[in-house]
Amino acid sequence: MRRRALLASVASLSFASTAGCLTDARRTVSGHIYQDHGYANLHAADEQYVCGSFPDDTDVRGWLFPDPPDDQRDVLTARAMEGEFSNDLLWAEGNSFVLLFEVRMPRDEAAFYNVGGPVRWTGWNTAEISIRRSETHFSGDDDAQKLVCTAITKLDAENGGVPSEVTLAIRDQDTGESYGRYLLRGWTKQCSAPSE
Repeated sequence: MRRRALLASVASLSFASTAGCLTDARRTVSGHIYQDHGYANLHAADEQYVCGSFPDDTDVRGWLFPDPPDDQRDVLTARAMEGEFSNDLLWAEGNSFVLLFEVRMPRDEAAFYNVGGPVRWTGWNTAEISIRRSETHFSGDDDAQKLVCTAITKLDAENGGVPSEVTLAIRDQDTGESYGRYLLRGWTKQCSAPSE
């Protein structure tokens, strides 16, 4: 019995060491991930910027774009294409990738969400991105009771290599309170693909 327990603990330790080694190896090969630039827009939920709908079980959805989509209109609505989001998915090229995400909220919890902290490799093809939540006052559509913050950010992997999935770690800018962790993957031509 002791031998089995010892073997199980050695296996667990080996797995943990391997995961740490993969993270270190990825960081060595690809270097750091830096935020290049990005912005967010807080708007009434009815003024949809990204096609599809939110999943029933979460108020956060998003995607990674290691390459531009074949047609940006598969992702962004006509309203978004007429405004400041019109060519931003084209930023995904070379060592750069684009993070597009949305957070839905009641009007009395209005906030901006932006990449606002370290971006780090957590495995060979996974990374964690810190998202900053900043409370604000929404002075737009007086009838809007539900709001959405649509955020887009260009990120650069120092030596190439783009994560295939990221975890968004959302924290309040002032209090540090956690607002959850959300797993996002690459764009699959399904706008309503759920976050996990």
